[in-house]
Amino acid sequence: MTPKHQLDLRSRHPNFQTFLDINERESKKIRDNYTCFLDVPYGNEPLQTLDIFPSSIPNSPILIFIHGGYWKGLDKLSYSFIAEPYIKNNITTCIVNYQLIPTVTMESLLNDITTAIQWIISKATMYNGNSNKIILSGHSAGGHLAVLSYLLTENIQPKIQAICSLSGIFNLAPIQHSYLNDILQLNTTDVHKFSVSNKDLSRIKCPLLLSVGGNETDLFIEESKNLYLEHKEVAPITYYEYADLNHYEIVHKLGQDYNLLSEFICATAVQ
Repeated sequence: MTPKHQLDLRSRHPNFQTFLDINERESKKIRDNYTCFLDVPYGNEPLQTLDIFPSSIPNSPILIFIHGGYWKGLDKLSYSFIAEPYIKNNITTCIVNYQLIPTVTMESLLNDITTAIQWIISKATMYNGNSNKIILSGHSAGGHLAVLSYLLTENIQPKIQAICSLSGIFNLAPIQHSYLNDILQLNTTDVHKFSVSNKDLSRIKCPLLLSVGGNETDLFIEESKNLYLEHKEVAPITYYEYADLNHYEIVHKLGQDYNLLSEFICATAVQ
């Protein structure tokens, strides 16, 4: 079994609520201060919705962010704060919700993500976006889903300019053999099908940035570092470790100006 202390982040960081409160407070501020379209449906189910913060000029790049929560929790409304540096740089930002396990399976959850991406592509011009200039990003489970959705959906690949994955989990075997599987119910077939680490990453043709906090658990650090080391010769992957940040803190960097993550997104958006 995977040691619980490697995955139970709330026990590792008893002040986790402080970080979640920051997310909520900063997200409300962004929704209050910028033009946004909230709870836009891309499907018929209640959680098949996204929040869109449009660029002020037509034909702008699009950033898509996928939240984490171990595929079973959290909500897009807590991540509106991510949009600010990209709105200021004329990048339309879309923050995606999706149905959660155990209400759906991992396969259905992934289908929500790819459906949302394809919806955004089809509606891009309505929100001043360019459907051929898309950056995928995500944190934790969302970091996994950002990379996996690219690998498993060939028709979106030419439209993706970059992927920014924070604190992703790329080998699902440790999840299957952990306390989390009481809810996730992943079987061996699921682990093989929905892991990233066993895929052919030479199919990735856009820049992929893997980033993790140096104060995260060994498991989270190794997930990103190992994916980089094992595939850097066949794919345009870079790895960056934020020395002192934990799992809750690193996602804040994505919503701030003048750091490696936001500058990576802004730079690849204009290529």
